[in-house]
Amino acid sequence: SWLSDLSLRLSAGRSGNDSVGRYVSQMLLTTNQSGWLFGDSFEVAVYPNRINNPNLTWEKTDSYNVGVDFAFLNNRLNGSVEYFGRKSGDMLYYKPVAPINGYSEIPMNVGSMTNSGLEIDLSYTILKNKNITWDVNANATFMKNKINELHPDLKGELISGSYIYSEGESRYRMYLPKYAGVDPETGEALYWAKDENGQEYKTVDMQLANQNKQATDDLLPTVYGGFGTSISAFGFDASIQCSYQLGGTIYDSGYASLMHGGTSSYAGRNWHTDIRKSWTPENPNTDVPRVNASDTYVSSTSDRWLTSSDYLSINNITVGYTLPQSLTQKFQVSKLRLFFAADNVALLSARKGLDPRQSYTTATTARYTPIRTISGGVNITF
Repeated sequence: SWLSDLSLRLSAGRSGNDSVGRYVSQMLLTTNQSGWLFGDSFEVAVYPNRINNPNLTWEKTDSYNVGVDFAFLNNRLNGSVEYFGRKSGDMLYYKPVAPINGYSEIPMNVGSMTNSGLEIDLSYTILKNKNITWDVNANATFMKNKINELHPDLKGELISGSYIYSEGESRYRMYLPKYAGVDPETGEALYWAKDENGQEYKTVDMQLANQNKQATDDLLPTVYGGFGTSISAFGFDASIQCSYQLGGTIYDSGYASLMHGGTSSYAGRNWHTDIRKSWTPENPNTDVPRVNASDTYVSSTSDRWLTSSDYLSINNITVGYTLPQSLTQKFQVSKLRLFFAADNVALLSARKGLDPRQSYTTATTARYTPIRTISGGVNITF
């Protein structure tokens, strides 16, 4: 009698992807249309600017999940628990190569990767009678990512700019120089470098720091999801819906651009209020370098700009009132409801202005967050 519903779900499937551009398995030739000077004459040459890869295949994705749907206590408690997986093989990627070859990348199938996790979705009716109904709901997703294998040519690792992809690790890792704080004597930004013996030391030279880049931990959040509640009583109704994310890290490039040192390339740009914490002779113990137009490495890419991607957002608040039918039927109206709604109400994150919802890895101030709207209206049913 306590079990209202119990069902098992299973699914599996395969899909393909060839989204790397047209004719990428073939060599692309080009000409020097203006010609090259050989002796007293100009000669036109034909040369490759992209190498062919006849072994290129479709990227294949196998998806699978197993879930349980349930309802207890005369459907007062409803929910589902689902384990999911998605394995991508023969992943398509442009492998970087030395431009001295005449081309800078080769399209290839680089390996396989798996996303897997657990989803939990619950809803519960706290109170329900003739006049009052009160429900709550919540969901959570736990996800892991793993690179299973890479092409043998890559020798287990692929570095592309500020990202690193390694077998057995998450693809959501960055490859960054290490920030070492501020020189208390001069106020210059310091970074960690390594000498010929592998010992780390602090330096102001960003070129040396770039030779000592290191992989970050997995940036993926531990859990993300949403929750909310709704209540109706004596004609009034109200609801609120929120979303959250916990346990992740993000590169805040928007904050980095607002913490520049005042060089000419940043002329006219604003600063973040944290610039007030910058080094001065009277404030030597700080992690914010001095403001000096001659310092070119103040806001350089480094792990200094990594911060928590935890957030809580209030997505919607709605309040309404439905007039009694005994009143509306006098005007031949079966239902009349007045309501007010607010969307994208607030976002709480590790730093004001940071919106971790943009990406699992980076956030910028160049992209606007969803606009906050407040509206009201009347719903009439005849």
